[in-house]
Amino acid sequence: MSIFFDFDGTITVKDTVGELANFALRVRADEGVDLRGEWDVVVSSYVDDHRAHADGYQPQPHSRNLPEHEIQYLRQMKTVETRSLDRINDSRLFWGISAVAFRQAGRDLVRKGTIRLRPGFRRFVDERVKDGWRVWVLSVNWSSAFIEGACGELPGVKVIANDVREDDGSIAGPPVLNPQNVSSTEEPRNLTNSRDKLDAMDAILRAESLAAEPSVYFGDSTTDLECLLAVDLGFVIADREDTSLLRTLRRIGVEVPHVRDQSATEKLAWASNYEDIPSSKFVIS
Repeated sequence: MSIFFDFDGTITVKDTVGELANFALRVRADEGVDLRGEWDVVVSSYVDDHRAHADGYQPQPHSRNLPEHEIQYLRQMKTVETRSLDRINDSRLFWGISAVAFRQAGRDLVRKGTIRLRPGFRRFVDERVKDGWRVWVLSVNWSSAFIEGACGELPGVKVIANDVREDDGSIAGPPVLNPQNVSSTEEPRNLTNSRDKLDAMDAILRAESLAAEPSVYFGDSTTDLECLLAVDLGFVIADREDTSLLRTLRRIGVEVPHVRDQSATEKLAWASNYEDIPSSKFVIS
């Protein structure tokens, strides 16, 4: 019995990548290094790359009306994400920042209210762990330590995400995507897109001998699409019924009712917080 949570926008109310970058910018500024200009280029280059991929990809959204169509589009986005990571690594924004510092930054930003967790999250997780569910956070965020700090290092919850190497500030993928038995000639793999998430989730379930047991996934963006379609029960976390992910799912023929309207046969539903999700859905028989 496994539960996987995305982090940005799913556990948190808003995406936190900007706050993570701002923390690193402040650290470097305190060292006398102003990287704001370089970081602006990293961000704008990613936006331009993303737009070019979306505009140039065929078929266009109105013709992508099956899950496999959208999955192929999302997987092709990997090159955009990889180029962005290369720019981040070249900027050396994260150089010299330890996991301890990232973890403390996550704690501090939540304590200050800069990052807010969605209502009911901590209680929901505590109850599921006590009920015997295994719980993971699975995120394309750049720092697993930052996530751990923001979540309050919840007992029984494991975080699977990228990590920052302190010695050179580069972003490295999690071990689950880079097992030691893989050939050294293969390119190291970062966790950046929907396929990476699905492969990581599958690898975890196999390693823990849980592949045949019920699995649940919570996500808010299209990087979560493949995992949501693969599990036994999925929840889209959304502030309204017309978010990008919900529109995409409906376009490819997947209906997602609000959790209050979900029937026993529907595997996906959406909610804006964890207080609205009935505990009865997680009773272990």
